[in-house]
Amino acid sequence: MKNKPDSITKYQLIFMILLTQIGVGVLSLPFSVQQVAGSDGWISVIIAGVVVQFLIFLIWLLGRRFPDQTIFGISELVAGKVIGKLIVFIYVLYGILVVTLILILYENIIKLWVLQSTPRWIVLLLMIITCWFLVKDRIRVIARFYMFVTVFIPLLFMLTLVAFPGVMEYRYLLPVGAAGMMNILKGAHAVLISMLGFEMLLLLFPYAQANDREILKSVSIASGVTSLLYLYLVLVSFVVFSPIEIKLVPQPVLYMLKAITFQVVERIDLLFIAIWIVVVGTSLMSYALFSAIGLQHLFKQQTHSKMLYFIFPVAFVGALIPQTDLQIASFSKVVEYSSYVFIIVIPMVLLLLSIFQNLMRKRRTRR
Repeated sequence: MKNKPDSITKYQLIFMILLTQIGVGVLSLPFSVQQVAGSDGWISVIIAGVVVQFLIFLIWLLGRRFPDQTIFGISELVAGKVIGKLIVFIYVLYGILVVTLILILYENIIKLWVLQSTPRWIVLLLMIITCWFLVKDRIRVIARFYMFVTVFIPLLFMLTLVAFPGVMEYRYLLPVGAAGMMNILKGAHAVLISMLGFEMLLLLFPYAQANDREILKSVSIASGVTSLLYLYLVLVSFVVFSPIEIKLVPQPVLYMLKAITFQVVERIDLLFIAIWIVVVGTSLMSYALFSAIGLQHLFKQQTHSKMLYFIFPVAFVGALIPQTDLQIASFSKVVEYSSYVFIIVIPMVLLLLSIFQNLMRKRRTRR
């Protein structure tokens, strides 16, 4: 598969993982982690970054045993046709659920900050149509688009630098460790959910034109950059807003930007959101691609583009169902906790099964 026309380079792999990880959660992460870990939330970010690196290594161990197979092919090879197809189906369902959640959270931000009077279905439809047009193409073309979009990441960083006030209170971070280890670990869960996207390695491993070590290095670099960006945003938010203030601002980065005005650009926060929308679109595209290729494998199709006619309408309808904040929070919790099954449990079980099967084959050969 690595020699096919739709293969990607190790650098394109970095960009695809990076832009899948940096999504909707980048705006609300400081608020979410502070709710649990208080001013020690920055420690939670570091812990989550380390955990993600371990999970990447786990997925890499599985991928290197089947270098020419995606998670969909691996599932059938290791677990058998019946159970394997079931695993493929639930992975497809997982991808659709994540696409739906991204659409819901994206629409909430747009509704709150930009288009207060615009109907939900229009906001959702605009994002879906744009992503549909892009994700129907080959993986190599999608990866090239991701490389172009990556230039917006430094721009987002520079916009946050503009928002720095004259005085920042570093004492808001003290005393270190006051939240307690248990709360810090709970905060790491919130950060880990925001860093989801590294599991795209389950799909992209056989497409990467690189050896095993280069693949591991590329994905680790992408996740490391994400961790540093999140750590920076959390620290900035914690030293600008007091522990009491930050509990009142669900999107602290946008509130900081909203306070700054220039003669040329009056609302820098809207400029930030315009760039953020593009980044969110790439994250949505990745999970739509994941589900589409899963369905392509399940129904033995030549391309994944036809599968999008099922995925996006289902995600669109699903995004319209939650109406209240409580319903959205409940749906978000379901996706968050179920994600552990797909990024830890299933890959680990398949890895152990493949090792066991390999040992059994060696014993039979010796006999």
